Amino acid sequence: MENNFITNQNNRFLSEIINGILPKCDSSCFLVGYFYFSGFAELYQQLKEKQLRVLVGLDIERDVINRVREVDYHAQMGHTRAEVKQNYFASLVDLFNETDYFDSSEKEEAFKVFYEKIKDGSLQIRKTKEPNHAKMYLFENKDEFNECGTYPGALITGSSNLSLSGLKGRWELNAILRGNSDYQEGKRIFDELWIDAVAIADKGSIEEFENGVIEKTWFDKLYSPYSFYLRVLHEYFSVDYQKEVRTAHDITGGKYLDLKYQSDAIKMSLAAIENHNGVIISDVVGLGKSVIASAVAHNLRYRTIIIAPPHLVKQW
Repeated sequence: MENNFITNQNNRFLSEIINGILPKCDSSCFLVGYFYFSGFAELYQQLKEKQLRVLVGLDIERDVINRVREVDYHAQMGHTRAEVKQNYFASLVDLFNETDYFDSSEKEEAFKVFYEKIKDGSLQIRKTKEPNHAKMYLFENKDEFNECGTYPGALITGSSNLSLSGLKGRWELNAILRGNSDYQEGKRIFDELWIDAVAIADKGSIEEFENGVIEKTWFDKLYSPYSFYLRVLHEYFSVDYQKEVRTAHDITGGKYLDLKYQSDAIKMSLAAIENHNGVIISDVVGLGKSVIASAVAHNLRYRTIIIAPPHLVKQW
């Protein structure tokens, strides 16, 4: 006997059911209370070539432990469509910049698919006009699987949001319906909500999405490890101090030679003091730590305290 209930128990996960249905589909429609990228990452491989419409009823998850900011119904009622869109963009930016969701290559790849699908028009996202906590997943069969129109698709409805925990990580209760009338009624409900919903992201508004989200996040802006290596070398070895500096040769009237590594060390020390309010000069014996420190003190024109063993006091 076929079991129409999916509870994420006994190795029968909603994610596996959906990933098993998607290859037979032309398009899908998801109505979810919250849009969780942990859930999208579970399905994105099978969604790459599919037309997908997503209706978000409430909001987007905010941090790694799935705390969410539910939009208050009465506050939402006073928002214009533009404000709803900008608030959603801000939530998406926060997800990128304030959490560690996309620190893994898999989730970053999932977002690349998400972004590319918006650009090519195969993914559309809207926000319901009023807060909506319903969850419904519609799958429209390809012609070769619709049994001459008598089996247009399947519908899953229940408790699961589009999240990792909802798809496989915790106990949920969902039902899969394959009847023609069930699918048609679910499609009618979705389409009615879709018509009145606020457009968040689609091909026609990709520039707005890019300005509101992509340009404000670190997505696709990370440097290669080699670039970081070069920057470390630059920071460690470069001498970038533009003010005039008196060297040991200048201070002693030519009694000391200007060795380049010592002159560079004087400039680097002065720059460190200027930027960080202090510097420690250390090296092996005989390379001129005292010369460097004395020149730094001379250039600063501050009162200087010297702590030295008794037998070295006269040298200072």
